[in-house]
Amino acid sequence: MVMWNILKPRKHLFCMTNMSCTRHEGTDVFLPHSHIISEWISRRLSLLDEGIYTCYVGTAIQAITNKVVLKVGVFLTPMMKYEKRNTNSFLICSVLSVYPRPIITWKMDNTLISENNMEETGSLGPFSINSTLNITGSNSSYECTIENSLLKQTWTGRWTMKDGLHKMQTEHVSLSCELVNDYFSPNQDFKVTWSRMESGISSILAYYLSSSQNTTFYESRFSWNKELKNQSDFSMNLMDLRLSDSGEYLCNISSDEYTLLTIHTVHIEPSQETASDNKGLWILVASLILVAGLILVLSQIEARRSRHPADGAQGERHRVPTESTHDDNASDNAEENMVRHYFLYQTTYSIKMLL
Repeated sequence: MVMWNILKPRKHLFCMTNMSCTRHEGTDVFLPHSHIISEWISRRLSLLDEGIYTCYVGTAIQAITNKVVLKVGVFLTPMMKYEKRNTNSFLICSVLSVYPRPIITWKMDNTLISENNMEETGSLGPFSINSTLNITGSNSSYECTIENSLLKQTWTGRWTMKDGLHKMQTEHVSLSCELVNDYFSPNQDFKVTWSRMESGISSILAYYLSSSQNTTFYESRFSWNKELKNQSDFSMNLMDLRLSDSGEYLCNISSDEYTLLTIHTVHIEPSQETASDNKGLWILVASLILVAGLILVLSQIEARRSRHPADGAQGERHRVPTESTHDDNASDNAEENMVRHYFLYQTTYSIKMLL
């Protein structure tokens, strides 16, 4: 006779030996009908399956009772994200589903630090956890470690920012990104993603999968060196640089156990030809402004003269000027001088801008 029992809650499971067993939630567990007949029943685990199980096997000769302590753990692959919000930069280490609660540690330049913020959902488990750190030193390296002590699994995320690069328009730039042997084993599958960060939005430039050796490009000016790639060097080249290419570039190398983030900041400056073209454009704009100002001044002068036209009549020429006539003439002259001074100021300012 074979009998399966669980003490709390009462269920049927399996009997192997008098030992403690640990399984992932959702993985297959095999239930032998007896220790003699090799017939197995497969079932899926959940956190509710945790407990102490007993197996009783009785024959005419002897009876055997075994006890199994089953613990269920969850550890979906964590991830590290880099975000920029206004002028602040953040690192987020997150795990979508984990049980029991993991141990999360942060390091800056290999020195332990405390995290800024941690969010957790799931009161009884499995848990979803986000741990956020404010990047205070761009020249420092940051490392996040998430450990599941029950399953004895550890995941590590590392972030590094390289020195900023200054390039001229139409040149090319090479951005380094290498696989670190200390983190990745030779036969471990991984993926590489190059993307550009702009206004909090990430746009993918290229994607590589080690399992299939497939590479996908989303930017025609982007290229990888095939020889370097075979040596686990995923440095990128971006050709024919444009002013709009200025910004941050992120290399993400990820596996089930590690994530390596490398940030490059690129500044693109106008070439000499572009600067000369821009200067010519400014000269044209300034010239148009001067012409418009001259037309304005002439129209103002003509408008004032039209208010006091010359009369050919002899009586009009010998009319005695009144006090109001003198005041009007003085006012017109003052306004005309003011317009001329303003035009002269605008002309001088425009010349200074060109120089």
